[in-house]
Amino acid sequence: MTSIPNISRSFYRFYKFGEFSPAIDDISELTMDEAYECQRRYESLRISDGDEPCGYKVGCTSAAIREQFGFKEPIFGRLMNPGVIQEGEEVNANEFYSLAIEPEFVLTLNQDLHDDQCSDEELLAAIGFVQPGIELHNYVYHYSSPTRQELICSNGLHAAQIVGRTKVDACRIDWLLEGVGVFVNGKLVASGVAADIMEGPLNSLRSLIRHLSKRNCALKAGDLVIPGSATQLISVHTGDEVTCSFTNGGSVTTVFN
Repeated sequence: MTSIPNISRSFYRFYKFGEFSPAIDDISELTMDEAYECQRRYESLRISDGDEPCGYKVGCTSAAIREQFGFKEPIFGRLMNPGVIQEGEEVNANEFYSLAIEPEFVLTLNQDLHDDQCSDEELLAAIGFVQPGIELHNYVYHYSSPTRQELICSNGLHAAQIVGRTKVDACRIDWLLEGVGVFVNGKLVASGVAADIMEGPLNSLRSLIRHLSKRNCALKAGDLVIPGSATQLISVHTGDEVTCSFTNGGSVTTVFN
């Protein structure tokens, strides 16, 4: 079988240059541990370029996404900088590949987290504030059918994260019934509630803590975490104005130039 470093390099080159040369005939041959090792090496390649890890993402957390992709379990990935875009910064759709978006709660931690048995109150105390966000994806699968292995190797198709200006206390968010709406050019195209994310984003956060613990890692104060989307991925194009709105968490808007 082709080596894991070569598989990692193929996904890195697609992220960096938009070029993809398959390094394995059937990526579903990888175990999940091998896929996450590919992801780790992908991250290392970006770090060697000067990029810096700044947090984590959880994907495939809602029924809508699982139905869209045909997966049953969440996946985990890394947030990197450059790649965190503040609301109001220019975003060029042509810099991405088959651009698609999701609404995201953006959590900024003020404490380390390493215990997945934390109570809701302990988790909320560890979240410094919450911001509305839009996750950007290079919505491209390179193999014949979508697999969790490819999704993991590609860092969850993650391309960038837009972070809204609004900051709210975690206790102001309804972690079950918080409404989430996605508007494209003023039209509501998708909606959901926080409970659609693994029966609440705090459960998603626990799953991330558990995933990291198995790899002798932990969430650190200052990390950003996006716990997953309450809606399916939505394709967008040059000229589209996208707003992701949250009942108590504010809204974030961008125009894709």
